[in-house]
Amino acid sequence: MAKGIQDYTSQESLAPYIKAVVATGSAQDPCRAVHMTGTSASVNLTVNDAVVAFWLIKGHTYPICVTKSSSTDVVLLY
Repeated sequence: MAKGIQDYTSQESLAPYIKAVVATGSAQDPCRAVHMTGTSASVNLTVNDAVVAFWLIKGHTYPICVTKSSSTDVVLLY
């Protein structure tokens, strides 16, 4: 299950992203945001155990808590 706002310590919630991990296509720890490094594309992201298609633009960061991405061009930010 995805982390809620109350699941972060005050240091985590106030700090900028402290860790970046390239999406593997497999389930990973819930992240705080995603960043698209590859070409703009429609990417399937798993949000709250539901697969949702998002159009992600290259170079943009989106505040979406996901656990899985269909593309390895997505970086999960923690």
